[in-house]
Amino acid sequence: MEYNNRLEELKGLILSKLGIRFITPADCKRISIEISKHLNKNVSETTIKRLFGFALVKHKFSTFTLTTLAEYVDMAGIDQSQVAITKVEQPDEWKILKEKSDAITNFTLKTIRNRSGIPYDMTISRKFAEHDFEEFYKGDFIFTTFVSQPGYGKTILLSHLTENLFYKTNAVHKDCAVLFIKAYSFFNKEAMHLHLEEQLKLHLQIETNENVLQYIDRLQGAHGGKFFIIIDGFAELVLKKEDKTILYDSIINLICSLEDCKHIKLVMAMRSTTWTRFYDRMRHSSFLKAKWFPGNYFNLHELSNVPPLSEKEVEIIISKINYLDKKEINPRLKAQLKFPFHIQLYYQLKEEDPDFNYYTNITFYELVSRFIQEKIYRSNYYTEKILFLKKIIQLTSYGKTSNSVEKDALIAELSAFRNAYMELLSDGILMEEKRSEDPHPKEYVRFLHPHMFEYFLFVEILEKFHLQVSKDFFIYINDEYDYNQVRFQLLQWATRFLIKTGNFNSLKSLFSLNLNSFETNYIILFIAEEIKYRSKYNAEILGILEDDNFHEIIISKLINMDFIDSCYPEAIVALIEIARNEEHLLMYYSILGVMQIIRLDKEGIQNIINKLSPLDSSKWMVNPAHILEIILAKLNGEAIVHQDLLQQIEAFKNGDNPFLVKENQQMETREGVTYVLMLLVNIFLGDAQSARTIIENIVKLHPKEIKKKSNFDLYILSLYGIYGAKLYPGRKTNQIENIMVHLSGRNNSFLTKYQESILMMFQAEQAYHRKEYSLAIDYAKECLSLFRRNEVVLNAMYIFNLLIMIYTDLENYDLVNEYKYEKLCLLDEQHLSRQLF
Repeated sequence: MEYNNRLEELKGLILSKLGIRFITPADCKRISIEISKHLNKNVSETTIKRLFGFALVKHKFSTFTLTTLAEYVDMAGIDQSQVAITKVEQPDEWKILKEKSDAITNFTLKTIRNRSGIPYDMTISRKFAEHDFEEFYKGDFIFTTFVSQPGYGKTILLSHLTENLFYKTNAVHKDCAVLFIKAYSFFNKEAMHLHLEEQLKLHLQIETNENVLQYIDRLQGAHGGKFFIIIDGFAELVLKKEDKTILYDSIINLICSLEDCKHIKLVMAMRSTTWTRFYDRMRHSSFLKAKWFPGNYFNLHELSNVPPLSEKEVEIIISKINYLDKKEINPRLKAQLKFPFHIQLYYQLKEEDPDFNYYTNITFYELVSRFIQEKIYRSNYYTEKILFLKKIIQLTSYGKTSNSVEKDALIAELSAFRNAYMELLSDGILMEEKRSEDPHPKEYVRFLHPHMFEYFLFVEILEKFHLQVSKDFFIYINDEYDYNQVRFQLLQWATRFLIKTGNFNSLKSLFSLNLNSFETNYIILFIAEEIKYRSKYNAEILGILEDDNFHEIIISKLINMDFIDSCYPEAIVALIEIARNEEHLLMYYSILGVMQIIRLDKEGIQNIINKLSPLDSSKWMVNPAHILEIILAKLNGEAIVHQDLLQQIEAFKNGDNPFLVKENQQMETREGVTYVLMLLVNIFLGDAQSARTIIENIVKLHPKEIKKKSNFDLYILSLYGIYGAKLYPGRKTNQIENIMVHLSGRNNSFLTKYQESILMMFQAEQAYHRKEYSLAIDYAKECLSLFRRNEVVLNAMYIFNLLIMIYTDLENYDLVNEYKYEKLCLLDEQHLSRQLF
């Protein structure tokens, strides 16, 4: 309203100056000539006609026109207050420009919000981007580009950046204007002939004869701050090669045009492949390279300046997705979710299965599988893509020589499958890299992520074996990829494939391999979690598991008693969830019972007793629940129960066979667990001598088993040595120590961490009796650290007592008191009597 009133005042002043009472179209030419004569400035006859209503007015008059007209009437002695219109209109023009750019930006932000792979409110801003942007803002740079491989969340990054820095209530750059636009709005076949300046003029509906960049720069300069042009979505452009060249040159021309526009900056987001081609067009220009802000995280090898999500950022996103689930996420899964695209897939999995949080990598393998399904098997040219990827695998000698190939070796495929290859690059499956191994750099092609390579390597090997995963298949992977990091990943892909197809009979062959202790524990846990996941969608899979006697194979591998490896207890818990048979549940709960005893966890022991009590233990030498009840009564300071069972154990100590064990037979896991439970009872109700007689009777009943030198054998022989060191220190015990060290050295990779710690306890005890105090202290402290870290409280008590004896001999009473105090504190934490140990 004020604008129109001032305009009427201006028209009246012009007519008054020239003495015109009733204006006609013919007077407009005279007015134009008069202005030109007095001011040497040109206001066209058409503009004057628009002012007085003789021509159509499509937009407001420019600042130049209004300033000139006001200057003209001012020369007639008009009061300065009457030309205040010049002071009002200049900020209004910037405001109009900002309103137009805001409308486009808000539409872009709304589109991004609606197309986000996960609910937009679950996404986060990237702090590194805000820090980089501030440096770019303050520096003498014209443009910056956020560059990364696909799936790093560049679009969401730009969206949060724009909202936080320009639009929030406390935004630091509210004085700036921003035009956030998608590349396809700027660059399309119909508009390829237009310069970017013309595109800007068109989108912002600017009517001026002035150069549009200079126009924007002048308005922004008068207002303060900067005008930012943000362009995203280059990956969505479908252009021919020659059109892409025009596009890159057009951007470069825009950057050059901004040299004198100090108040305009350009921000873009590109995939690494697009950036490589764009950079090739500008790399010979020192001006362009000087005006480019690469960011603080530019990785020349990966061609990226957008780092993966940090652990803290992943935790924030996961807390938003799992806002009802406070369970700690698997650390291995967390490491994979540093790539935002995997978070999108993880969100889809959580939508399907809210409990999808497993200890092993099954979540990761599921994410990889879904990514490949989406980017390859459900995409254009999928047949050509698969053929191309098969060729790469073959050229790497099936992963044995390297994981990349020279681009020249793919000439035939590049010619035949050009479109497929370009999509593999743009979708982040493959990447190109240059290596300067000699004066002539060579181009190589490789999989962007190692897990993609491992997947297609597995598929290729599978085809080599005619899609049959058998014992020969496992032996081939184990032998051919020995000392190769892909070996264990290939075994997991094969395991997943067999479980998915319900082929448990072939899966048994996996355990015929000479896997070390960690691999055995992990693969058992992997199998249990994969079956648990699959059973939610196919309940019959648990029945097939029972029919194939698969639990028996698993149980035979649990005899290693690896209580320190975190995979071992997790595997037992997972196996319980997929077990139906009481005998299997009895075994799994009994092993958990052993673990609760060595942790001295009274509540945990009671929970296991509650689980064991209803189960039929008639096939066992003893009822495991009764053993746990005896130990729990001792821990609680209550009357000892099951005296009949204790009498049988006493008879066993004396060399009898009260449990009717078949002699000279292979020891079953069930028997091994029972023997461990008996030894644990003896710790609380027996002495070192009776422990040795129990072990001697075990050896007598199972002589063939002991000769096998299995993990269980090494475990009980180490215990035998510990008790011998207490009772009979000397030459014979030294011989046992030498034998154990030799056997453990020969089977080091197959020795469990718990068995290593038991052997170290033996060595500490031996060193103490030889008065090698320094060595004894080293062994004891390492054991104590291991036991405390893994909550093996029972063993920790033994080490505390040993350290107290050592420092007593050394008359270091400060450390004696220190370890006594630590021991008492640990007993108090477990709510245990101090007289127990």
